[in-house]
Amino acid sequence: MPNLSELKKYIQENSYRENFENPFQLTSGEKSPYYIDLKKTLLHPPMLRIIGEVLLNKILEEVKPAPLGLAGLTMGADPIIYSLSLEAQKRNQLMYPIIIRKQTKDHGSKKRAEGLIDQCKENIVLIDDVITTGGSTLQATEVLVGMKIRPKLAYCVVDRLQGGAEKLGEQGVELRSLFKLTDFKKS
Repeated sequence: MPNLSELKKYIQENSYRENFENPFQLTSGEKSPYYIDLKKTLLHPPMLRIIGEVLLNKILEEVKPAPLGLAGLTMGADPIIYSLSLEAQKRNQLMYPIIIRKQTKDHGSKKRAEGLIDQCKENIVLIDDVITTGGSTLQATEVLVGMKIRPKLAYCVVDRLQGGAEKLGEQGVELRSLFKLTDFKKS
């Protein structure tokens, strides 16, 4: 895939850290000597563009027909979803971004998910940045299932290989990733 090695190098140098003496606390609550702060990569415009290109290539190669919707829990998924949607548009393909809130809005429409969902509800792929236990992607799945939408595939940039794929699989969602934690480990 074009630019995949450049992306891996950037993540390794800017987003990946190891600390065996003082392990990092993860969103899941677990501690790990390995930490991936992917926001440092996602919020760097040239790398975000590369993620959109590379991940879209993978999705279009593997998902037939191509997905109409790209959904994920805010904030980890947001930049990736927008990048994918814009890259698809450049290729004359329409993929609607769907952003799922962590909690229901307490005002206005009181929605938990935003986007043109009716246009794509039959073919939605889940997106996330880093998956550890799969909690964020499972939460997004739960919201969609509550809307009578059953996603079957999830894509992430990095799978930490800590049970997320298995937990998603229990819900009928197959996880695919650009990288695995083992691609970055120094030791």
